[in-house]
Amino acid sequence: MPLKTRKAKKTKKAKKLAIKKTAKVVAKKPPATKTVKKSANKQGKRKPPKKPVKKAANKRVTSKSTEKSTWRISPENSRSVVEIDIWKKDDLKIEYVKVYRTGWIIVDQLPDLSGYDPDEGINIFEEFEFDDHQLHDGAQENSIFPNELPLEERERLMTLSESELADEGWTLESVTRFSGPLLVEQVNS
Repeated sequence: MPLKTRKAKKTKKAKKLAIKKTAKVVAKKPPATKTVKKSANKQGKRKPPKKPVKKAANKRVTSKSTEKSTWRISPENSRSVVEIDIWKKDDLKIEYVKVYRTGWIIVDQLPDLSGYDPDEGINIFEEFEFDDHQLHDGAQENSIFPNELPLEERERLMTLSESELADEGWTLESVTRFSGPLLVEQVNS
């Protein structure tokens, strides 16, 4: 290889390395800081921001609070909310169980949970009068059929809607249970 082309390649490599090194140096510099102008007579003290002047309203102040205290009850552990639909007809019973990740209810009185058993849980619709409720993220569903029902009949019943089941003589009982430790938090509405 001629001498001239070797030198040209070496100088190109040297230039590339020099560019990379300067780029790295530039990237390592700390970000620019904000400078504050200093006035000669104020000696660098900053003025506090101006606050808007509030005008007094010509209204009488009442001591009564308009907020109403309510309490939010929710299970402490995940997957501690179970909704059970029990369909009954004569001696037959079908249970449709759905487990939720979490849920809550809002009640207007502080609940007395002194007799609460975390292992048994509590039927929230039966035990509380509540203002609002919500169940989140249905995670697991399971249907439990009696042994007397043949597989074909089970499959047929699973395809029916609630109104169709009612038309065939099935009645529904629903239970929603919170289990495990419960959180009771005061919220204002």
